[in-house]
Amino acid sequence: MLIAQTVLAVLLLAITVLPFLPIAHGIVRMGEFPRQQILILALICFAISLTPNGILFDTWFFAILFGAVALFQARFIAEFTRFWPKSSKSFDPAIDHGERFRLVASNVKMSNRDYAAHIRMIEQSDPDILIMAEVDEAWLKGMAPIRERYSYRVEQPQDNAYGMLLWSKYRLDDASKQDLLTKGVPSIMATVVLADHSRFRLYAIHPEPPVPNHGTEGRDGELSLIAMTTRDEKGPVIVTGDLNDVAWSKTTRRFRRISGLLDPRIGRSMINTFDARFWFMRWPLDHLFHSGQFRLIDMQRLEPCGSDHFPVQFDLVLCDHEEPAGEEDEADGADIERARDLIQQAAERQDEPIGADWEK
Repeated sequence: MLIAQTVLAVLLLAITVLPFLPIAHGIVRMGEFPRQQILILALICFAISLTPNGILFDTWFFAILFGAVALFQARFIAEFTRFWPKSSKSFDPAIDHGERFRLVASNVKMSNRDYAAHIRMIEQSDPDILIMAEVDEAWLKGMAPIRERYSYRVEQPQDNAYGMLLWSKYRLDDASKQDLLTKGVPSIMATVVLADHSRFRLYAIHPEPPVPNHGTEGRDGELSLIAMTTRDEKGPVIVTGDLNDVAWSKTTRRFRRISGLLDPRIGRSMINTFDARFWFMRWPLDHLFHSGQFRLIDMQRLEPCGSDHFPVQFDLVLCDHEEPAGEEDEADGADIERARDLIQQAAERQDEPIGADWEK
């Protein structure tokens, strides 16, 4: 029994500590994903260790260890609850003036062919801006019944599960499709011009996922590059998409510090979007970050449409205030240096995109 107790304790401790190592590898970075699950398991073990006679864990050492793991994990989770101060500001019609719009982002899962479910979701939500990841030519044909309701379209269908589209009811200026650091992994950039002629820069991205037998240089480098790029933007900015990273990870936190962008989930809700198929293994994988000129009206997870991801919907207002609002973390020299290293490592890779054959 003592051996089993020790193995479980060491495993939970290792998964908790490993992600803090400066190693861009999936087996290390994946430990950041199940923080909610680790927290629950640690709390259960902690409670059992306090029962009379110990039952399973018969020394105070285990109670202290499990309690420490639970507290450590809770620190990350708490940031995405109502107990934490909000990062981005809520819309206040008394003082905020600007153009309201709705954005929906959905990773459709390329092998999923339930086009009708996605069409129903879009008809019900009626987003002004729609971003879809993992689209191929079949998905473009499947979405044809609603395609014409969006006058402005940027489309990059691919058969490697990294295709993407951006459809908008608003004009798109300076739109481009780019493989930023990894060939075959595109991002879409455009300037969205709203009805009141205000505009913002939009980045739709879908970097590679972390897997146990690969490095995460592609994902980490792309997030670092986007952070460095948006850091230099002079106007309003939104970055959104399936980042294949959780909201509380070391990489995402560095992204926020460097870019200066805000996460509307902080102080509100984490919105677990993956995996839609398994209720007990979910985490926040689909994101939207915005600069301080935006105000949040509402955000919600939509019903699943056959994919392993839930679509997410954001209602925002681009305000006419001259100065951005919101609390922004500051990046230090170590953040910038690490970001540049990750960008260089990703640029030097010659690997095929991770998971390009998963949806075949």
